[in-house]
Amino acid sequence: MTKTDEKWLERIRLWKASGETAEAFAVGQPFKASTLKWRAAELRRAAEGGERYGKGQAVKGSIRLARVVSRARGGAPTQGGSVVVEVSGARISLSRGFDAELLTDVVRALGAVR
Repeated sequence: MTKTDEKWLERIRLWKASGETAEAFAVGQPFKASTLKWRAAELRRAAEGGERYGKGQAVKGSIRLARVVSRARGGAPTQGGSVVVEVSGARISLSRGFDAELLTDVVRALGAVR
């Protein structure tokens, strides 16, 4: 286990012990709630013997192309600077201020389930 994993395990332990949501726990912390939840899932996956997706690592079935769809679900035009991205048959709706790191992780995960 790396020092980074140990640091995140401690953060996750404190988060779970607090009884707070990830969003509430992350306030004032040097990380986002989405990263906390992703790290918890990543470390749980590794503990169960699953494949880790780690930042910058290639995953089987890597995404070669993501298509931007001009209309949101139901055919309604997107609003407020939002955009819908289609990856491996899944549609992801994004709005201004989205978490780019989380999107990267989701795209990688979708690539692994082709």
